[in-house]
Amino acid sequence: MQADPIQRAIDEDLVRVLYAQDLLAFFTHWFSIAVLTSIYWAEMSALRFFNAWFVFYAAANCLGLALWLWHRRWPAALPPRVWISLHALRGALLYSAPGLSIWFAFHSTQAELPLLHTVMLVTLAAGVFMSNGFDTLNFSIAIPLLLMPAIALHFSAHSFERIVVGIVLLFFFSAINLYAISYRKLFRSVVQARVDQQRLAESLALQKHVAVEAGLAKTRFFAAASHDLRQPLHAIGLLAASLGDTAAPSAERARAAENVVRNVEALNQLFNQVLDLSRIESGVTQVMRVDFRLAELFERVGSLYRPQAAAKGLALRIAPTSIVLHDDPVLLERVLGNLVANAVRYTDEGSIWVGLRRAGRADGGFIEVRDSGMGIPPGEQERIFEEFYRGASAERDARPGHGLGLPTVRRLIGLLGGELQMRSAPGRGSTFRFPVRAGDPGRVVTGLAEFTPAGVSAATAAGRRVLCIDDEPAIREGVASLLGRWGCVVKSVADEDAACGAIAEGFAPDAVLCDYQLGNGRAGNVALERVRGALARHGAERAVLLLITGDMASPELKALAEEGVPILHKPVNPARLLRTLQTAWRDADTKGGAASKAAAPAPGIAPPETFPQALPPPLTVSSRPRASR
Repeated sequence: MQADPIQRAIDEDLVRVLYAQDLLAFFTHWFSIAVLTSIYWAEMSALRFFNAWFVFYAAANCLGLALWLWHRRWPAALPPRVWISLHALRGALLYSAPGLSIWFAFHSTQAELPLLHTVMLVTLAAGVFMSNGFDTLNFSIAIPLLLMPAIALHFSAHSFERIVVGIVLLFFFSAINLYAISYRKLFRSVVQARVDQQRLAESLALQKHVAVEAGLAKTRFFAAASHDLRQPLHAIGLLAASLGDTAAPSAERARAAENVVRNVEALNQLFNQVLDLSRIESGVTQVMRVDFRLAELFERVGSLYRPQAAAKGLALRIAPTSIVLHDDPVLLERVLGNLVANAVRYTDEGSIWVGLRRAGRADGGFIEVRDSGMGIPPGEQERIFEEFYRGASAERDARPGHGLGLPTVRRLIGLLGGELQMRSAPGRGSTFRFPVRAGDPGRVVTGLAEFTPAGVSAATAAGRRVLCIDDEPAIREGVASLLGRWGCVVKSVADEDAACGAIAEGFAPDAVLCDYQLGNGRAGNVALERVRGALARHGAERAVLLLITGDMASPELKALAEEGVPILHKPVNPARLLRTLQTAWRDADTKGGAASKAAAPAPGIAPPETFPQALPPPLTVSSRPRASR
């Protein structure tokens, strides 16, 4: 196979065109044999080698017909270049016979035969130009064998007329070669245009197919989402009617209230899973890597799902580990939570194992989640990563779930730079694993409890000045109250004009929180640009910028994420907000520390300022595409 698709297309077209002419050429050469035999019939006994020439010419013509029949019967038997080479060999045998036949004209007793024979050769050369001129190999073999003997004999004759004919014949030989070069260029351009057109048609067909599939997937997505949304809403409506019935016993009304809460939680979980997928698909989910102890993450997940496992009589075993990872603990917790929740849901007896396996990796290992559940049939092992697909067994057993956990897991792991691996068999359980990278134990600066709402630490937030921009008074009040409890000094304003005014009046913020959709159609990215300018004018460039939004697919948001601006999606988790601010402040402090060290005086003049050595790395934004199915 040719590496160049254009060249391969040219070769395929060459084979078709070359062999398409051969049947006509077979009869043309038999006509040439008949004409030459009739001309030299009377002198055959006097002309040496004429019989041998006749046999050779006839055999070469029959071999050409046999090659044509072979190609017609089995065109795929050989690659295009081999067919072209065989055709050139056929041309070498076939055209050498008429080319050498000019010798008979020069040894004939008839003086006009050399000129007439030359005219016949020129006619054959024109046919070669029409049938073989677009292929360099076939043309460069056939034309010299056909014309060069005649040119040589005409120049060797010691007469003015023969030399003139030789000159004309040489000119014709040169001209036909030059025309053949142009002919080949034209042929190549025509084939290239056809290939380009074919590629365009295939690309359009593929895009149409992708668009149709996307439309079908969207329809299936909304149909499944609508079903899963209507179920708890329907239940809530019925339960609300029970709550409104004053004649119902208090125990029945209490059960109804509990069921309402349970269905509201189911709705909230579904919305969160859909939002997770939307954030990942839109490319605005950011990865914030820190060094943390994996054992703490395991313990958090274990404490959350042990009660559920115990309620089903399952043992949730978590292998002890002392490894420190360098990754995003919040995203990893969501991945592990989904995997363990799936394992509990689809396991009826036995146990679930969670742990780290080194698997020969010095820089980390693989986190594994194994269960002894029902397993996944081979035909469903790819489909389980489709949104809202839950498997035939899950549908039969009416197990809870929305079919969004594993699609979210695969995309999150792809966002973190890894690949989800799965091994499963019906009745033998399932194993999911993904790679993680080891971190530096000396850079672990906090426990994961700091990332929970109940365990937030105000150590790094106390005394920080925060400028909040939001056109909704209730949100401004809520954010100011939350940040105030962390010890922050908060300034809340409704728009970027007020924010720039506050900065001009001397409020130098350590962080700027800005809503994306401000009033009167203004966008947060435009507001941030104005605030950046105000900060630069008043010497507060080290303030960190953070955007809060409910939008999922804005190109401006994706551009800001690629720049490294932290983006939080509503509803904002307080723990995520604090962790994002802490990471951004540490990043700014690290950069500021490096700048201060670079500008410090030489040793001996003044002692240089020292900075913490165990700071986490700067905020990183993943730019990996979504994992393919």
